[in-house]
Parts: sequence; structure tokens; C-alpha cells
Amino acid sequence: MASEGRAMVAGGMPEAEARKHTKVPIPSKPTVQKAFVTERGDTRTDTEGVCPWWHEVSTYVFQLAFIDADRAWKNWLDSLSGKRAGRRVGYPRFKKRGRSRDSFRLHHDVKKPGIRLATHRRLRLGSFGEVRLHDSGKRLYRQVARGEAVVQSVNVSRSVFPT
Repeated sequence: MASEGRAMVAGGMPEAEARKHTKVPIPSKPTVQKAFVTERGDTRTDTEGVCPWWHEVSTYVFQLAFIDADRAWKNWLDSLSGKRAGRRVGYPRFKKRGRSRDSFRLHHDVKKPGIRLATHRRLRLGSFGEVRLHDSGKRLYRQVARGEAVVQSVNVSRSVFPT
């Protein structure tokens, strides 16, 4: 609850009533992205920050993470107000690495194409090198060879099972 809400509760107002009168802004992608840009830092200029290595990673990773977070907030708010069909969606939570399916998406860079099929079972991802596909990529390999398909993005994930 925001500080104004705490002040209302301290003044004698019931907490449920104070929550109704307190407006907490929900972060959106543009505001989160602006805050990230100001706080990220940079190892190339020895600037301290929360993420000084950002330039070593594809910018799409950050962009898509901001979009996913924005979608999670919107789904939660729509679920609360009844705009969203289906089951109720819970409050967005941070998914700790290793406790859920770790994943990220990479997009094809038009200037430097980095995603391409190496074999039927292996995919070459720019700076990562080759990774093994879960299923066979024969069909996709044939379509790319004939010019009928282009790999534009890929979702890289791993499942961690408790031992």
C-alpha cells in the first residue's frame, strides 16, 4: 500500500476503505523501459548500474521481457475488473531462475542474420553457437532450403527438474 494509504490507516480509516481511495500506478512498458535505460550502467564506459552488461545481450531479450511483464499486469487487472474471460489470474510474481521453465526469445536481426538451421537437429544462434532442437527440424529445414520459410525468431527454453 502506498504511503498515503498508510497515513489514512494511521488516521483511523479501515484498511479496506483506504485501499479504495489509494491509487497506485501500474508500471507500463514505456515507463519501465525508461527507468531501465537510466539505471542500467555500462561496462564499456565503466558506469555502475543494475545491468552494466546489457550491450552483450540482444536488445530483444529486454524488450520482450518488458512486453511480457506489461501483459501480466494487464491480465491481472482485467481479471480483477471482470474484463478477462476464463479463470482468475493472480498478481504477477517474479519467477525465480530454476523454479520454473527458464526461457527467452531471440529475434532475427535483418542486418546480421544470426538464427539459421545448421542440421536437421541443430540450430545456430549467433553468439550462442549451436543448440540441439527438441524435435526434428527436417520439415523446417526443407522449407528453408526451398525458400518457402525464414526463421525469424526462436524461443530458447530449458526445464529444470528437482533431483
